[in-house]
Amino acid sequence: MPDDPAPPPQPSSAKLRVFLSRFGSTVVLWSIIAAAFLIQKEPIFFGVIAFVGLLGLIEYFRLFTTPGFRRFRYQAVALALVYYLVLFWGSHCGCLGPWIKELDGLTIAVLVILLVLTRLRSPLEGVQTIEEIASAVFGFVYVVMLFAFVGKIMLLPLMDSAGHPSGHWYMLYLLAVTKFTDMGAYLVGSLIGRDKMIPHISPGKTWQGFAGAIGFAFLASFGCRWLFGDSIPLVTPGHAAGLALMLSLVAVLGDLAESILKRSLASKDSGHLMPGIGGVLDLIDSLLFTGPILYCFLLYKLGTA
Repeated sequence: MPDDPAPPPQPSSAKLRVFLSRFGSTVVLWSIIAAAFLIQKEPIFFGVIAFVGLLGLIEYFRLFTTPGFRRFRYQAVALALVYYLVLFWGSHCGCLGPWIKELDGLTIAVLVILLVLTRLRSPLEGVQTIEEIASAVFGFVYVVMLFAFVGKIMLLPLMDSAGHPSGHWYMLYLLAVTKFTDMGAYLVGSLIGRDKMIPHISPGKTWQGFAGAIGFAFLASFGCRWLFGDSIPLVTPGHAAGLALMLSLVAVLGDLAESILKRSLASKDSGHLMPGIGGVLDLIDSLLFTGPILYCFLLYKLGTA
């Protein structure tokens, strides 16, 4: 007689496996970040950001099951590579002058022109034709341009109290607060989550997890303020509190934005690159929203300093 089938795993053991998978992936990711941080070579930071952004855009197009919505992926990825090269290395060497300020607008203009030229080769398919073009433009802005703000922080003239460049410290502050927000939402939501937050968009999100996200964001913000000290002088204790609240709110919103995308396309995860986390988009979804917020804060502080 064959052996009886193993009993189905208990919910607690399943949660434990997911937690261990997420923990292992998180350790690997933070190890990579720490290695790049210790080396402190800007080209490495920019290269990692560009690589992750390109992977995220590739995953975005893979979410679509209808082939027509993938027809622009090669043009979009190629333009994204050019965009990152010009943005990071062109800005860093200062060889583009005032043109760099027009880069985002010019890139969108070139993208739309490329998409229309590409679409001329195939018969029209009614409203789907416009939807294909619109989804490609949205994906480019959502993934490539929003994630670029993480790197744009490194391009600001940020200095520590001793006058040394400190953009990498502010970027680390952003990563810490954003990822602690995600961690707080997951841990607290898994342990005591009961009341569903927005079940029609993300059934797993709870108000208890939302409170945990804000609490962990405050912990990370003030922890970084204490650890980094004079390396992030623009983040005063008062600003640490305000940024913790603001960044945690938009981090949750960024997570929900990806949930809207995945549920609309009937996809559970954007990919399977990282066990327990999913794909690249699952990793950076909250950073897509927190990066622009911190960048605008730093621009404001630099303008008033």
